[in-house]
Amino acid sequence: MFVYGASVLINVLLEQISTKVLAVFLAVLIIVRVLQVLREAFFLPPGPWGLPILGSLLSLKGDLHLHFRDLTYKYGSLISTRLGTQLIVVLSDYKMIRDAFRKEEFTGRPTTEFTNILGGYGVINTAGKLWKDQRRFLHDGLRHFGMSYLGSRKAQMENRIMKEVEEFLCVLKARKDRPIDLNPVLAVSISNVICDVLMSVRFSHNDKRFIRFMDLIDEGFKLFGSLQAALFIPFLKYLPGHNSTREKISKNRAEMGEFLQETIDEHRKTFDPSHLRDLLDTYLYEIQKANEEGTGHHLFEGKDHDRQMQQIMGDMFSAGMETIKSSLQWAVLFMLHNPEVMKSIQEEMDQVIGRQRLPKLEDLAYLPVTESTILEVLRISSIVPMGTTHSPTRDVKLNGFHLPQHAQVVPLLHAVHMDPTLWDEPDKFNPSRFINAEGKVQKPEYFLPFGVGRRMCLGEILARMELFLFFSSLLHSFNISVPEGETLPSLKGIAGVTITPNAFKVSLKPRPMEWENAATTIRPAGSH
Repeated sequence: MFVYGASVLINVLLEQISTKVLAVFLAVLIIVRVLQVLREAFFLPPGPWGLPILGSLLSLKGDLHLHFRDLTYKYGSLISTRLGTQLIVVLSDYKMIRDAFRKEEFTGRPTTEFTNILGGYGVINTAGKLWKDQRRFLHDGLRHFGMSYLGSRKAQMENRIMKEVEEFLCVLKARKDRPIDLNPVLAVSISNVICDVLMSVRFSHNDKRFIRFMDLIDEGFKLFGSLQAALFIPFLKYLPGHNSTREKISKNRAEMGEFLQETIDEHRKTFDPSHLRDLLDTYLYEIQKANEEGTGHHLFEGKDHDRQMQQIMGDMFSAGMETIKSSLQWAVLFMLHNPEVMKSIQEEMDQVIGRQRLPKLEDLAYLPVTESTILEVLRISSIVPMGTTHSPTRDVKLNGFHLPQHAQVVPLLHAVHMDPTLWDEPDKFNPSRFINAEGKVQKPEYFLPFGVGRRMCLGEILARMELFLFFSSLLHSFNISVPEGETLPSLKGIAGVTITPNAFKVSLKPRPMEWENAATTIRPAGSH
């Protein structure tokens, strides 16, 4: 009996000691973590502290880029804040953005739930050696297939774009006087340009397979957007609602993968290493060469070859379609709000180009009103308001402040483009701000629509070509107005990864060309 009682007493004492030890351990762990956060915060750029775990999430109101802009008004052009467990550093001074993003240590990408789902594939959301190798490879490939301002390559890309412009105008002409939403028509036409470069494929405007592909991309953007809370507080991904979303994302990505894999498999069947047709062929050639040399297992840093090609195609397609389409929608919307600008552009083109053909890239140098209008659309819409988020590859100092390796560094391009100390009346649509005293177009160094630094937009040249040729051809061919009985569409956009206009329709009235009495087709650019 005595032994049993002693045993019980010892067990009770051990349980109490274990509980106390555990409590002390947890208390020490919490204290250490709090001290780490306080020490880190002391050396960080100024900004709101927020609450433990939640950070400043509860103070978020409205669009995120506007929230960050308001913080820069209060704390300065370099600020830090926590959204959930994520440290966000925001830069709103263009010189600081330029200086920082030119440095090697700012070429990283943050690790988030989004990048975890992508699995380290592609080019947009990768970092390190894989990103460097892929960016260089894609840059060379895009130049080879026409993304250049020089010689025959420029002409090659211009012909590719103009084929889609002409088809675009024919679809619009077929609508007669009925109001039309340009968004789906633009989506197909612009997608066909990048699809031709990527995989020598183009789709018709009623292709069911392509419509499903576009639906998957749209669904993917929305699903990833619904995971936003988990991007800031990672453990939320384990909640039942987020598990369901993750399953939908997996299903979406699987179907997208099947679509892209079909294209890869078809290319393999007709692949000829002596005749590379597109970017996909250049990848197949690179893989074949590496396998023959016995280094295939090292290619793409050891990642699955087909999955890497799928993600590259997805990256290039989404980046090469959505931003250009949104920019053109904004351009049309601003013409509805500023019909006098549209008239000035049309008069300029009639004088320089005439009514016998569509615009060509070589006309751009003689169309300052047209070019400055496109630049002003890019400035005032700032469709990627927070650029692309970078992350230091190591702990760094910026303007005397400490930025840890895990920080998310946001270039607030919207704030730069709407800064009243840089732009006179930035809220006003005024293309003439880009025209100097000699009447020539001039882009200031604080105009950054395609980002800046080592990770700036790969497709800037292609984007500028497409924006000019689609926009100028549309205005050269049609007068655009608000449909009868409808109100002027709002200039307030829908903010997500990009800022897009709300859906709207336009009425198109053809501006007859001189050849149309003799033929019913669109005269290609440059023909007389």
